[in-house]
Amino acid sequence: MTNLPDSLLLQARALINQAVAEASAQGKPDIRALYFVTYPAEDITLEMIRAAIETMRQATPAGQAELHFAQRPGRYVCWNCCGLRYEASDGVCPNCGHEGLVIPLEMVVALEKIEV
Repeated sequence: MTNLPDSLLLQARALINQAVAEASAQGKPDIRALYFVTYPAEDITLEMIRAAIETMRQATPAGQAELHFAQRPGRYVCWNCCGLRYEASDGVCPNCGHEGLVIPLEMVVALEKIEV
């Protein structure tokens, strides 16, 4: 199929499945646009993410959707005070000031929203 990492292809498949399920829940047959957020990774580029999504969306209701990508800083979760998930460049929790735990680096892309 491609030379993309299996973990990236699995993430892309899960995101497309998530988008299709959301469109179905709204009673809409086709997806017009997909909005993704990407996070820094040493060995995964935006082009690789785009290729994985292109591969996994074929023959789905998202097959012709416009793709939009926004890059964001690292993602964290605070287990000190509240379990808050947040984005920050330094990892400091905006609620309590403690350093959060990094959400696994292998998670390089997330579905933000869809347009149906």
